[in-house]
Amino acid sequence: MKQQFNMDEAFELIKQGARIDGKDGVLAPLIKQLTELDEALNI
Repeated sequence: MKQQFNMDEAFELIKQGARIDGKDGVLAPLIKQLTELDEALNI
């Protein structure tokens, strides 16, 4: 089962100064999920 993106956790990490961009950024898992969904819907 795929892990759901946790927006509350992401906000907390951003408040603590975590990066939001880049391969290891806070938003990377969300971008990956959206990309995979788009690919699945376009097949």
